[in-house]
Amino acid sequence: MKKILIFALFALCVACNKDEVITADPLPVITLDDEDGVYALKQGRSLTITPSVTDAESYAWLMDGEVVATTLSYTFAATEVGTFYLTFRAENSTGKSEEQMRIEVLALQPPIIGFALDEQGVMTLAAGREYTLAPEILHAEGASFDWQIDGKSLCKEAAYTCSFSAVGEYEMTFTATNDDGTDSEKITLQVVDRIVGQAYIPTERNVPLGRTLYLTPTLHHFAEPAYSWSVDGVAWSTDKIFAFTPSAEGDYRVTLRLTDADGYTLSTDIAITCCAAEGTHKRATTAESKPTWSKIYDYMPAPGQFINEDKSGFDGVTTAAAALAYAEKRLAEGKYLSLGGWGGYVVAGFDHSVENGDGYDFSVAGNMFTDSSEAGIVWVMQDTNGNAEPDDEWYELRGSEWGSDNHSQHYAVTYYRPVAGGMSVQWRDNCHAEGRITRNTTHTHDYYYPAWFEARYTLYGSRLAHNTTVDGSGKYENNAYAWGYADNRGEDADNADGDGGAAKCYFDISNAVNVDGTQAKLQYIDFVKVQSAINHVAGPLGELSTEVFGFEDETM
Repeated sequence: MKKILIFALFALCVACNKDEVITADPLPVITLDDEDGVYALKQGRSLTITPSVTDAESYAWLMDGEVVATTLSYTFAATEVGTFYLTFRAENSTGKSEEQMRIEVLALQPPIIGFALDEQGVMTLAAGREYTLAPEILHAEGASFDWQIDGKSLCKEAAYTCSFSAVGEYEMTFTATNDDGTDSEKITLQVVDRIVGQAYIPTERNVPLGRTLYLTPTLHHFAEPAYSWSVDGVAWSTDKIFAFTPSAEGDYRVTLRLTDADGYTLSTDIAITCCAAEGTHKRATTAESKPTWSKIYDYMPAPGQFINEDKSGFDGVTTAAAALAYAEKRLAEGKYLSLGGWGGYVVAGFDHSVENGDGYDFSVAGNMFTDSSEAGIVWVMQDTNGNAEPDDEWYELRGSEWGSDNHSQHYAVTYYRPVAGGMSVQWRDNCHAEGRITRNTTHTHDYYYPAWFEARYTLYGSRLAHNTTVDGSGKYENNAYAWGYADNRGEDADNADGDGGAAKCYFDISNAVNVDGTQAKLQYIDFVKVQSAINHVAGPLGELSTEVFGFEDETM
């Protein structure tokens, strides 16, 4: 700290030697206990500063030009968060010396606990099965923990592995404490013989006359399910995948009845409309048609490091309508759109039908480059009912991993809104796995969870295994798959490399498949959906999140 020395010059006769040389008393010398004069403390606490001073006759402490004390020691009370400047002055008959100090008052950071709970705020467990309860805890460093039921302490760790043999309801309390305070959360554990199975299947479907519709649900907590399909009350099939070919245009009611090994049953009705034959609503290319996408119909990202970030232009996006407008504007400006972690998607449409020709038919631009691929699965749709909306049947495009252990269908992930800014996003899938989209030091905004979504939401689709490796130096590499995916530097991609600018991946409509893997044989398409395909966090790089720059008809 630079010392400010103020000299007062005046005649002194108090000390004269035989040569009549006049000398003055020395100025006060101030030594702080912190050489830099910088102090930090938490709000609500106090700091006493006692400098070491020589040759002083009086003292003064000043803040904002006002004297706040005239003693050698001063106690600063940290009532507000902020930066404060304090000056200490020591004086004698010769003059005065000063030292300036900076005091940083930091906010208290007590622990904040967040559990991933269902809509009723309950956690349901199956009796006899082992679970690890691991809430998200903000400011957990240096904290102590305590899990209790009925006042009895069960565990002193941040995560608690437990198993309950008796069916019933338990009130569990988890407490975290650090030097700044305590947070305690009480949760209800509902222990049951079996967890009620869940099934998801779109309940309104369209199919053109002459085409077969393939139906199958996405399941969770069903053990050895048995399937029963009926059409308008008439039993039809017991296959897992129901191949339904309507005989005439009109409406049909298909009922799925599921029964698991424990005898639990669930029924779902699917309303199916058989529309006019394929090609009826095909839109021909005209002189006014443009090869690039014409409209963004839906944008539903998963949580991720680019979501809500002002550097990505997310300012003020707090509604679904605003999110859709944001996505369309960003792509129109030639900027990338992040889909977040697994399951996040965007839907685009063209002003004409894209023909299934020879070779590649359309492209999706991403920002992949060597060692940085974040594969997205591509889906296509025809406007079967002719209403110019993407509410018909999605067909997945087969990629290089289809049919291998790296590819799985009927996957679902539920994401949970963090209870405070700065927390990771918890998720659970339908394969009994759970995890987090963790935060990283590059993207430090409060929430990775989309601001316009409710407390929890579920995404459905197909999944690819991650293809990330770590080399000997600790560098993470997100490797490409061979072909068939967006934002993936495979053999069907432009050889762009370097700064992550826009680069195309090319797609063939002939690779569209039904749920059972058979070729869909679509003559054309009207809509394209790209969906983040990998549920993985690559260390400091963050979650794998497919990015999209745009869509283009390559047949024009």
